[in-house]
Amino acid sequence: MENWSLTWALRNLIAELLMPPGFWVMWVLLMLFLIKKHELIKKALITLGLVMIWVSSTNYFAVHFTNVAGYWLKWPAPISLEANEIINSKSPEAIVILGGGRRKGALEVPKEYQQQDLTSNSMERLRHGARLAKQTQLPILVSGGAPDRSSPQELAEGQVMQKVLEQELAVSPRWIEAQSNTTEENAKLSAQILKKEGIHTIYLVTHFWHMPRAQTYFEKEGLNVVPAPMGFYQKTVFTPLDFYPSSEGFQRTRWVWHEILGLAWNQLKL
Repeated sequence: MENWSLTWALRNLIAELLMPPGFWVMWVLLMLFLIKKHELIKKALITLGLVMIWVSSTNYFAVHFTNVAGYWLKWPAPISLEANEIINSKSPEAIVILGGGRRKGALEVPKEYQQQDLTSNSMERLRHGARLAKQTQLPILVSGGAPDRSSPQELAEGQVMQKVLEQELAVSPRWIEAQSNTTEENAKLSAQILKKEGIHTIYLVTHFWHMPRAQTYFEKEGLNVVPAPMGFYQKTVFTPLDFYPSSEGFQRTRWVWHEILGLAWNQLKL
């Protein structure tokens, strides 16, 4: 098993600089050093950057930013998990659950996890996929590698997902894809496994904000995709706390911003 690569590190560095707060920090630095004259304009632009660091970290901004982005990204609708309502003309033959990240240094998990656990994103996806599997009786494929592996002993995300599904959610995945480092590779490697089994139509489980890009990749590999999105968040009544910076608001903004960058990059590659 290879450890993390320089290409992976550079790709993520560029992504961080294009997302908040990196984008706005770079904005402030550029205004500080590039504008030598026009002090009033300089101060106004620097102030704008500092204000946006605050604003883009609030839950209020995250909610409205997500709603506005949805008009372009076309968020999918949730599906019902009631047994008598899961009916689709495409007749999915399997469930694919995409990993959402590992959490290293977890001391509270069993030894076989090797101090590894799943992030909250991954756990939410697993729970949703497990419920869907119990209702449909369809086999599961879990997909996730270890692009940030720092030692050969670390498990790939797909392997950790398998253990959590079996030991905590009482569901056993039939296939484990543990080599992918990106969403595009999730699709390519998962499709190879499924096509060998004669499977061409799937339920795809991931967060709603990740679904448009993920679905595009899987369909590019020749699979019919029935979206099974999750992680929806709606809020219409706000409190003063929603206007303060918070880790929740900050992360929600970054998730959506990341998907916008990903789709924009895909358009540039075409």
